[in-house]
Amino acid sequence: MSASLTRAQRDKVTNFTSITGSAQKQAVDFLKRCEWSLNRAVDVFFSEGATVIPERSVPVIDSKQIELWYRRYKERESDAVGADGIQLLCDDIGITPLDPVILVLSYHCQASQMGVFTREEFLGGMQRLGCDGPEKLRAKIEEMRHSLNDKVACKEIYAFTFQFALDQGQRCLPLDMSVEFWKLLLRPHFAKLDDWLDFVDKRCRNAISKDTWMMLYDLATQVQPDLSDYDINDAWPVMIDDFVEFVKNKPAS
Repeated sequence: MSASLTRAQRDKVTNFTSITGSAQKQAVDFLKRCEWSLNRAVDVFFSEGATVIPERSVPVIDSKQIELWYRRYKERESDAVGADGIQLLCDDIGITPLDPVILVLSYHCQASQMGVFTREEFLGGMQRLGCDGPEKLRAKIEEMRHSLNDKVACKEIYAFTFQFALDQGQRCLPLDMSVEFWKLLLRPHFAKLDDWLDFVDKRCRNAISKDTWMMLYDLATQVQPDLSDYDINDAWPVMIDDFVEFVKNKPAS
């Protein structure tokens, strides 16, 4: 990136490329045309149907087609995709809104709240996925589903999900929501998931903090399935210490 740009301009270039999937030079050109207004530059990019000029070898995406595709789902009253639009999107790509692939899609869109995709989130997410229509997104489903079985990729989605699911002003995730997300995300990685859900049902009444949420993923993926190498002297949350004790004291079936 050019050293002649100010820090604020460099930040806008980064945001523009993230939303549009374009190269830095293309981002600078559009931002200069729009006097460094990020919102105007993004609007012009998509309204003109600009062809993405990638910095690496990636599929060429028709940004105008993504804009038209977005309009199929957006609400009439607001510039966003709501629950009805998400249902229609799911119908178009052959999944249900309860499919965990929706969490992967939301992660790529960097959606800020459940049940909503803003215009910038939808357009940016589809650019990052390399999709300008439902057929291309449908073809990505197995790849997105596979990412849920990859420990590293799933950890990013798992971390995103915590923040994504919080209501504004919340710091902890309600227990009932946590349970449903654990069922969706942890099954491939956590041999003791059923024991954890049993423990939570019997012993836990409080909402889940981010620290506990993330450390549970580490327990699931870094400790032996039988918990034999669990070290209580490590910096585990008390809730997880209690769970390990719960499992060890559980009568053999």
